Amino acid sequence: MKEIRDKLRNPFYRGYLWFTSLETELLFFVVCDVTFLTQVKKLSPVEISRVTFLSLVFSIVILAPMLKFINRFGNRVSVRLGSVAFLFSAVLMTIAPNFAFILAGGFMKCIAHTLNAMSTAVLKNHLTQNHSEDQFVFWQSDANSAASLVMMITSLLCGGLFRVNAYLPMIACIALCMAGVVAAFRISSGESQKDEIQVPVRKKGENRPERVSPGMALLISFALFTALTGSGLSYSKMNIQELLSGMGSESVITLLSVVSALVYLFRFLSNVMMKTAYVKLGNKALLVASVALTAGLCLQIIPRFASFAGIAMVLSVGYLLQAFVRDPYITLVQNISLTRADLRQQQSMLIALNGAKKFGLLALSATCTLILRNGSVLHVIVLMTLASCVNVVLCLMGIVRHGTERKESRESENP
Repeated sequence: MKEIRDKLRNPFYRGYLWFTSLETELLFFVVCDVTFLTQVKKLSPVEISRVTFLSLVFSIVILAPMLKFINRFGNRVSVRLGSVAFLFSAVLMTIAPNFAFILAGGFMKCIAHTLNAMSTAVLKNHLTQNHSEDQFVFWQSDANSAASLVMMITSLLCGGLFRVNAYLPMIACIALCMAGVVAAFRISSGESQKDEIQVPVRKKGENRPERVSPGMALLISFALFTALTGSGLSYSKMNIQELLSGMGSESVITLLSVVSALVYLFRFLSNVMMKTAYVKLGNKALLVASVALTAGLCLQIIPRFASFAGIAMVLSVGYLLQAFVRDPYITLVQNISLTRADLRQQQSMLIALNGAKKFGLLALSATCTLILRNGSVLHVIVLMTLASCVNVVLCLMGIVRHGTERKESRESENP
């Protein structure tokens, strides 16, 4: 507790907590998005699916130009513009008179997510300047914990606001986005300007600088993991609804509502526990998270082949376990990616991770959609479980390679 109080005296630490809490997602809208778009904006489920698909494609298409923009203007401008793009996205969604405005809001959200990814580089560079770069996992975990608490609170408030007036959650979303813009300007005030972001020129005979990256194995693992713990949760929810259909729709909805609320509590707890796990295991905690994801998916399959009391509990634990490991895994991969002195390399790696995440989501959604045309939810869950097993192997390869690169780097520095 004393450690937290000491860190809270740091203006950057407080600002980063607020930024991560307010800019991780469009708060309120992420809770009521389907209801708001169907009941208020009169979009059909097909149109909502089309917005999601086109937004994913758009987010992949813009990766290269976004990287050029970030390389040219730096992290400071990127983070600030990202927060403004989030604000515009919320406004467009709120005032949208037709499908085109909703789609434009979705596109602005994609731009915001890409630009705001540089906030982790801002954090890493701030810690490096203060000779505390080894604190990245701890600070990022604290920020993720704060974000989980804020998302839990807004989730609980959203339903009440929507019942009073359907536009109140969106008005609250816009207000929080405005606060996010202020937070973005605060955390980026000490970030390097674009003319300071230069790739160092290596002189003849000079040793290469340390270059540590997740590598292709860990990059593919990141794509699989974020897809399985992102949109993959929707398929696990379908699995729960199908297996528990005999309980009655009202009971199932009540269970899912409770479980959805617990997701944010579990994400908070996972980020708190992450700090202890990192001290004991280091980057090997990646492997623990990957195995836990596989276990969570297996718990979705077991009730398909065995009838016993407590099926609802087993399914709920499996679902929560998938959500529990998401933030720690992402934080660890970001930490590996940002173990670079060169700012352009950091930016490239963060964009690569963002692209891998989008590719993973798009590939999983497309594959599962094809399977569901002639198959069942069970086939989807089995596929996801096999993918998580592949992810464990890839994650292990990435950890081994990362450890080897760090060892070679230390040997070159101390011949």
